[in-house]
Amino acid sequence: MLKRLNHDTEFAVALASIPEGRISAFRTSIKKLAHQIVVSRFTLKKGCSSEVEELLKSHKYIFLTNENGKVLGDQPFCNKAMINTLHQSLFDGENSIGVQSREDFVPVLDGNDEPELPIAMVALIATIIYAILMDWRSGNPLSSSQVKSFNATIYISVYKAHEATLTRIFEGGKKKYHTLMARLYKAVSVSDNVWLPSGSLSNFDYLDVSGMSED
Repeated sequence: MLKRLNHDTEFAVALASIPEGRISAFRTSIKKLAHQIVVSRFTLKKGCSSEVEELLKSHKYIFLTNENGKVLGDQPFCNKAMINTLHQSLFDGENSIGVQSREDFVPVLDGNDEPELPIAMVALIATIIYAILMDWRSGNPLSSSQVKSFNATIYISVYKAHEATLTRIFEGGKKKYHTLMARLYKAVSVSDNVWLPSGSLSNFDYLDVSGMSED
């Protein structure tokens, strides 16, 4: 399944929309785990609606920020909530999908053997975090059923927006794209405590492709 996720984005979208069965249970377990991480990382609590709205704006929540809260536009998908959710849901332990399928994480650069995360995997986790923030939009803590609930059909457009952001980075330079996705792979496959190097539905308001590293 991971191999198809890595090379077939249409399959990934279809997978995300399956309403029942094993994939549904898998998706629900990720959202339940991600909810704990998102609440902790973004300090969500009763009355946090304005903070949630700010995180949702231009998908600010996917970006790393500095100590003053300034968005680092050259580090999309590097927020700690993203890193921790990817690690704990897909790379935590020898029997995890990520560890068992490590050979499928192939780089886009010829002659480079650094593994990198696929677009579909990153976009899926970013979409699940978006769904959790939407659940908190009212500023009220969630019930146990809300924590587990995930209607994938509603969020297909969000998935495609994240996919478009990653595609734009790729089109801005394969080296920049590879550097980002290889760093993400390294961060999520080693430890949930690894910190990456600093450096509407559109993510482009914050995105700074020109400032992204190629090394």
